[in-house]
Amino acid sequence: MERTESVVVQVAPYYEKQKTREMGAFEWNLQARRRCTMSPLLRVTLAWAVLSMAACGSKSGNNATTGTAKSSPAGAASAEQVAKEARGNVKCPANSSTAWPAGAPVDDVTGVRPGMSWDEAANLVLCDNPLMVVTENTSRGYNINTYGQHIRQGFDGKFAEPRVVRNPQQTVAEMMNQSLARANNAYATPLPIGQSRYFVSTMGLPGQEQVVSVAREESFAEGKQPTVDSLKKALIAKYGEPSQENDSGANSRLYWEYDPSGAKITKGSPRLGICQIDVGSDAATSLSTGCGVTVGAGIQGASNNPGLVRSFAVTSQNGAQAIAVLKSTEDALKLAADARKAKELNDASKKARAPKL
Repeated sequence: MERTESVVVQVAPYYEKQKTREMGAFEWNLQARRRCTMSPLLRVTLAWAVLSMAACGSKSGNNATTGTAKSSPAGAASAEQVAKEARGNVKCPANSSTAWPAGAPVDDVTGVRPGMSWDEAANLVLCDNPLMVVTENTSRGYNINTYGQHIRQGFDGKFAEPRVVRNPQQTVAEMMNQSLARANNAYATPLPIGQSRYFVSTMGLPGQEQVVSVAREESFAEGKQPTVDSLKKALIAKYGEPSQENDSGANSRLYWEYDPSGAKITKGSPRLGICQIDVGSDAATSLSTGCGVTVGAGIQGASNNPGLVRSFAVTSQNGAQAIAVLKSTEDALKLAADARKAKELNDASKKARAPKL
């Protein structure tokens, strides 16, 4: 039996909450019905929030700070202005300098592909839309020892949102609405209609991080929805005939699976399905040394017409390549940590005073 090694990235908080909600929806709904009134603890919390925010504008000599800090943009602003502030000098269209191995399977998502540098991938994501902004994601990470070093393990690409200035009362009202929505198990879509978003996981030594996996989602407004058939044809035109295709009502899934040598896993193969991945920006990333390039696409049909696309997602990764990067990164970090400790011991043996006994 072939031995494989697997590593799983931390699940996105939204994805984890969504699955928990689905599993306990009935019980939670019952509990929500019992909590029709605001709890005393919530009242106290919100009241304290009002007092705290009311005090934020007061001056106090004892709270004075020293030094100069870079101020964040303040005041109300449109989404366009927020995007302009966050994006900096972006050159579009983005040009990729990452060499594509000859004969390798197609594995990019809008140009972003495994092995690409952080900066190059971020530039490609920013060029997706003038409103797109990129921020480091610090809530998801691979289970490796970083030996105290900060490694950028992924970033999100999302549309900028308008910056709204609220007074304390408006902020508390918003907190109350959000709390009641959670209590009633209200569903909040992570992707507004007509927008797209990315999650790109990365790994590498600080400043040398490269793409491990890339996921992109897009939703469509009414009147701009492509047909499911046309989207499938576009996916097949780019990635080739899928290894697997599953249709269940309004949901369709297509998978392109390859082994580490680049050989395609086709229908009838005993390995079919072993390298199948979860699709979407919030899905967990599972990596295996027994899998090479794997691409997955998920299509969600519109509720009023399943032949039209409400949203779709595409995810790409290379399991064997990614695990090699994770291992080499951890090994290099360990060597650096060991060298630092050895130097500290050597310096201490020369400079430290003998202890008093």
